[in-house]
Amino acid sequence: MKKIISLILFACLIFILSACGNKHDADFKDFQSSLNDSKSKEHEVKKTLNKIHIEKLDSLRKTDTTDKNKKEINDIQNEINSDLVPKIKAYEKSTNDLKAKTSELKGLKKTYKKDVKKQVYALNELKRFVDLCNQSIKANEDILDYTKLFEKNRSIVENNMKTAEKSGNSTDVATITKKIEDNNKELKQTAEKSTQTSNPKEIKASINNDIMPLINKQIKDLNQTNISDEHVNAARKHTIEMYYSLQNYYETREETLDIGQKLSTIDYKHLPKEGKDLDKYQDDFDKEFKKIKSKYN
Repeated sequence: MKKIISLILFACLIFILSACGNKHDADFKDFQSSLNDSKSKEHEVKKTLNKIHIEKLDSLRKTDTTDKNKKEINDIQNEINSDLVPKIKAYEKSTNDLKAKTSELKGLKKTYKKDVKKQVYALNELKRFVDLCNQSIKANEDILDYTKLFEKNRSIVENNMKTAEKSGNSTDVATITKKIEDNNKELKQTAEKSTQTSNPKEIKASINNDIMPLINKQIKDLNQTNISDEHVNAARKHTIEMYYSLQNYYETREETLDIGQKLSTIDYKHLPKEGKDLDKYQDDFDKEFKKIKSKYN
């Protein structure tokens, strides 16, 4: 009788173990099936990254900015924003759908999500780099425009002063000429201080604490100067416009310094340029997955 009971218990134990094994097999298959869905999203990210040809950035960013170069960098930015970013979001979201029922599979899911976050971070850094490159191009174009506007107003000032001199209004001409000369001398001396350092923080401090307050003071002084001659008065107004252009120039100069500092925090060499560059971020998951998968083979 005892022998029969023992055999029954043994059979039950085998049945239970077999059922548990089958259950774990099914759990792993569910996990693997949901993983395949996520991996298909990763494949779309890689395929899109390959189509963008990020490697072109290397030569584009090292050459002088031309309309062609500017368009190519802008095209890369547009492709990243319109094509790559939505696929990155879909890929990252898919990690939440992994079916992990056992503690072992839950740990594997956690590792997978962690590795995908590394990939997403690298791709976001790539996006940030391209965005900053375009911002830098735009800011430098603005600086060039403000410089041209400054020169245009200076030419108008000179022409008005010549006309006023011919009309014989020497008093007003002398008043504005002296102010402009004194202002230029003071501005030059103050601006030269900012060129004595290559430290962005010190340059910005010089712009904010010395140059901009000085320009504001000079604009205020010119606004309060009474001039009767119409040509000299026109020269005064365009001198003020010159100084506004100068203010815009220095504000944008600060912007370029900020952009430069942000770019310096990104290691271009290690940014993903092709789909295969994302594989290294999944090393931890690949090892863990291979180890667990071997149990079910």
